[in-house]
Amino acid sequence: MRPPFNPSQITLFPDMYEDLYLPPITSHPDFEQELENFVRLADFGALLDLNFHGLEKSYSMKLNEFAFPEQNLRKDATNSSPIFYLFPLAIRNRLNRFKYDVRAFFNDQNSLRSPSGYFLLRNFFHTWEAHQTALTQTLLTELQSLIGGKAYHGYLESCVRAGLEWLSAQVSIDSHYQCAYPGFAEYEARRKLYQRSGVTLSQIQPEEPDYLFNCTVIKTEHLPLHFSQYLKGIAVTSTFKTIHPDYLKDLQIETLRDVKHLLEALPKKKI
Repeated sequence: MRPPFNPSQITLFPDMYEDLYLPPITSHPDFEQELENFVRLADFGALLDLNFHGLEKSYSMKLNEFAFPEQNLRKDATNSSPIFYLFPLAIRNRLNRFKYDVRAFFNDQNSLRSPSGYFLLRNFFHTWEAHQTALTQTLLTELQSLIGGKAYHGYLESCVRAGLEWLSAQVSIDSHYQCAYPGFAEYEARRKLYQRSGVTLSQIQPEEPDYLFNCTVIKTEHLPLHFSQYLKGIAVTSTFKTIHPDYLKDLQIETLRDVKHLLEALPKKKI
């Protein structure tokens, strides 16, 4: 007999409603093997999804992102800009070294390396957490000394100016656009106004004399206005990645070697 269906209720799995006679998961022939392997895998450790947040800040521009009337562009205008970095090379190198130092924790004694990431052994969970926390705090302290609020302000202004100057170099000499940078106070005020009102790049009017500056403001909204905001955005996250049961049904996990073979057989991203 077909189970009753109440149309006023929300179906949990609407794509399966047409086949209401699907067997329950506990009757799936491979379920017990999948579950057993899942538990054993968790006993050994977990696959980590390691990410760094807030370190590198940059932007670039393309003329086709904007609504320039063709007559206002130079005939030899370049469509793509270089990458404008917030920090000079020396600081970017320090940030890259931080990522290297964090990853240096993983070795043959505490983890397995695979195309899908690091499989951290369970006994080292707390050690890893302490490692990344200590290195992050060391970096924050060093950046306080290396940069500071005043220098950060200068880096941000230079980064914004670079984009505005590149845009200015792409428009014709006789265009009506204002190309001069109006100063940080105006930049900060305009940016906060756009953020409050939710203005997007497509809503900026190309007829306005300060169109170049307005576009630059929108393109640099992701750059922290103040050094304290930049520091607060720095983080290392290492979340546990789950493995789909389908990859656990045709094997038996009993040793660490079995875990290694499983990891080597997994697709790089689809796990």
